[in-house]
Amino acid sequence: MVDLNRRSFIKAVGISATSLLLSNNVFARGTKPPIGHVVVIGGGYAGTTAAKYIRMWSQNNIAVTVVEKSAQFVSCPLSNLVLGGSKNINDLTFGYDLVQKNYGINWVQDEVTSINTTAKKVSMKRGEISYDRLIVAPGVDFIYDALPNLQSAEAQQQVPHAWKAGWQTVNLRKQLEAMPDGGVFVLTVPKTPYRCPPGPYERVCQVASYFKTHKPKSKIIVLDANSGIVSKKGLFTKVWANAYKGIIDYRPDNVITDVDVHLTKK
Repeated sequence: MVDLNRRSFIKAVGISATSLLLSNNVFARGTKPPIGHVVVIGGGYAGTTAAKYIRMWSQNNIAVTVVEKSAQFVSCPLSNLVLGGSKNINDLTFGYDLVQKNYGINWVQDEVTSINTTAKKVSMKRGEISYDRLIVAPGVDFIYDALPNLQSAEAQQQVPHAWKAGWQTVNLRKQLEAMPDGGVFVLTVPKTPYRCPPGPYERVCQVASYFKTHKPKSKIIVLDANSGIVSKKGLFTKVWANAYKGIIDYRPDNVITDVDVHLTKK
């Protein structure tokens, strides 16, 4: 979306009110009708923040509807702390009630199926909604077809990526807890660019911290597709050498070509 200040944004939205094709209206009876309607697809950090500040900066004169398929938000930032044990997944899970109540945002729990930019309509599984301006902020997800042997639900259960916080984070934590002391945890780092460059190396630190305290005989093998640590190299190299010496086996220039999930079974 084009970066607009408050005045130019309101001008761009126009003065015609947009009716919502939903059973409930954003504004209560007797209140001033909105001068425009913004639909936001996605209720993550980007979508929710955009919705909040459009309402604030327009002094509540622009109606905002967020379409989000999940009932709760689970924060990906800080989720590595769940693996280390200093956070619980419940500490990172939030409802959307307060943002709806405090900023008068119309929240629709549904999944978008298509966008008609000509008619300015968003189609969902259970209806459609019109807009004056549209923000698309659905976040990112994995394309499992591009990952070797990880297309099935069974494989994803066995080898969780845990980069989308939620059930996979909990699953990986449980796997670490179930590991025997002396077990091996293998973590792969993709070639750059990828989301959150320090993330994999931070995860290594968190898992190493857990092993050092609870499973001191266990090891971590890091298979990095890059020629070296790509983010905060000096910091991670120092910490691994000083705090986790003998726990982390870092191997650069290791590109994963295949994963045999059956060999991971007991």
